[in-house]
Amino acid sequence: MSRTKPKTHIIGSLQGMEAALAEMADIDRSIARHTADMNEVMDKAKADSKAQCEPLLQRRKALEDAVATFATLHRSELFDKKKSRDLGFGIVGFRKVTKLLTLPKITLGNVLERLHDLGFTSAIRTKESVDREVMREWPEERLHTVGMRRVSEDEFYIEIASEELAREA
Repeated sequence: MSRTKPKTHIIGSLQGMEAALAEMADIDRSIARHTADMNEVMDKAKADSKAQCEPLLQRRKALEDAVATFATLHRSELFDKKKSRDLGFGIVGFRKVTKLLTLPKITLGNVLERLHDLGFTSAIRTKESVDREVMREWPEERLHTVGMRRVSEDEFYIEIASEELAREA
């Protein structure tokens, strides 16, 4: 594959900048149209696939329920020595599952409150992260204490006026 050097476009006037912004707005509208068309095609494909799969999923669920019912009714005969059975197209069996459920009339909120009260914090999930929004209000000294610093800079931005261009177009 051969190498090519990108050609830079140089704007020489305010009118050139305005023309570039207008072209960028046009490009944004074209991208939005293509994206909408793509989403429409994908939505139709998903709907078609769902319609085709729905009867298959219902049949699979019915077969799964029938196999589970048969295995439950004949558990003592099918699983007298082993907890599972290999049937060629799959394995069926029973496994021990332990669940944690709340006591009657107790909600998970009550459990969380009790965990806090009793100091069992190891059973409480917490997600910690740095809150930069709060730190923006801090003085410089406090920022340095925790290993942060404030840097101000001018950042260039482009804001395309899509409403005005859409009315003009």
